[in-house]
Amino acid sequence: MRSSKKRLGWGVVAVIVAVILVVGSAVVWKNNSELFREFRSFSVKIVNKSDYDLVSVETGILQSDSSGNAVASGSKDTYDKKIKAGREKAIKPKLRIDGEGGIYLKYTDSRGETVQKTVCSYTEYVSGYSTVTIHNDKVEVQEKCH
Repeated sequence: MRSSKKRLGWGVVAVIVAVILVVGSAVVWKNNSELFREFRSFSVKIVNKSDYDLVSVETGILQSDSSGNAVASGSKDTYDKKIKAGREKAIKPKLRIDGEGGIYLKYTDSRGETVQKTVCSYTEYVSGYSTVTIHNDKVEVQEKCH
């Protein structure tokens, strides 16, 4: 009789420890999202500090051809909602990669001007994040991707 109570007691303790570990992991993940952010699916935050709305944003994968030139792989995702001047938007493009490559972002503004920038110079897993700040005369890219 006594031994079954001990087993039941250890089972309860094991369940409590497991619950604490799961809840604790979720809290750490949520509160330290910056720490784990580079291991999640790729996302890009676009900060539009220009005087023009962005009318289209395309992200895609660049890979090297047999001559070493960067070429689009065919994996791309388009965000067609306007990003107004002075606003910012985080997007999670649906991209896939076979091997290694980089990620580009191409946008068109309300004047019809199109600009393409590399926003992740190297990736094997399409994970991590970049912040792209668009000004009237330049584009700044901060990347942390894998």
